Formats: sequence, structure tokens, C-alpha cells
Amino acid sequence: MSNSLMIRRVRPEEYAQVGALLRAAYEASYELDAEYLAEIEDVASRDAVAQVLVVEEDDRILGSVTVPHEGDRLQSDSAPGEMDMRLLGVSEEARGRGIGELLMRHCAKLARDRGAHRLVLHTGHFMEAAQRLYERLGFVRLPEREFTTQVDRGEVRIISYGLDLVPKSKPELDPLCENLDGPREEAQSVEA
Repeated sequence: MSNSLMIRRVRPEEYAQVGALLRAAYEASYELDAEYLAEIEDVASRDAVAQVLVVEEDDRILGSVTVPHEGDRLQSDSAPGEMDMRLLGVSEEARGRGIGELLMRHCAKLARDRGAHRLVLHTGHFMEAAQRLYERLGFVRLPEREFTTQVDRGEVRIISYGLDLVPKSKPELDPLCENLDGPREEAQSVEA
């Protein structure tokens, strides 16, 4: 992975580009209904109420994830002391380079820096590649938060995952966050 990767907040002039990247990433891997694809693509609305982050390399956006503003939450079932995240996506040309893992590690560090004890997320039962990534990084299923929802093509089982975090005072015990400590800036360079 390149040393010129940077994770930062999306800029308004990039909303359409990031929306198209996310839509293409999800459409390439999953059969989703039109309403959900429109939600995925609507980066402007999401960034107005949360923080859409991007990974950039040499002025090219490779991936994105959405996190809440500090103290807020994205999902109604997130508990106090947890930070949730959603809509992780990586461009087709950047897949296999560890960009998704980098974004997940960044979210874990951000959650820990905000004082959260757990990072949580939802995923569709058919999103098997994403589930493999989460499980490889130490996330465990939270079956008590799982549910079924109705979509155009039938029912979809929503699976919940959580990653317990080690307090910031003991980063040596938190392998998911290792090598990501550094200055907190809007644009944070990360070393691979």
C-alpha cells in the first residue's frame, strides 16, 4: 500500500464523485433495490448530518465510510459508549489493496479517541466479503441486534457486528488501532 494515502472528510465538490464510487462499489457486488442505491449515492444528505470520510491517494478517491459526529449515532440501536459506522465502500480499481481494512482501522481509532468502548455496524446477510473483513479484524456478531427488513426483492436479514475497544490509555493492547496514533487533523496521513 502506498505511503501517500490520506483519510479526510469529503468536500462538497466531491459529493457526486463519492456517491458514484459508492454506488458502483455496491452495485458491482450486490443486488440492491433502487431506493437503497439512491441512499448510498446521496453523500450530500449524509454528510449534512454525519461525517463522510474518504481515502485519497494522489488526488484520487479510493474509498469512503460514514461515521457520526462526536456524541451522535447513525443507528437507533447503538448504545451509549458505542460509535457506529456505515456504508464502507472501495472503488473497483482499489480493491485488494487493503483500503477497506484501512478505513475500518481508522474508524476503530476514531471511536477509541472519542472514548467509545465499542465500534458497531450493520451489514446485509448476503454481504459475505464484508463479513469476512469484519471477522478477520476481530468483530463479533451481536445477534440480539439483528433483524429482518422488507425490500423490493423480498426479506433481507440485517446482521450486526461489534468490536470491543481498548481504552486509549492502553493502545498497546489494541492491535486494531496500532500504528494509527498520530496527530488528529482534518486530513490525516496514514502509513501503510
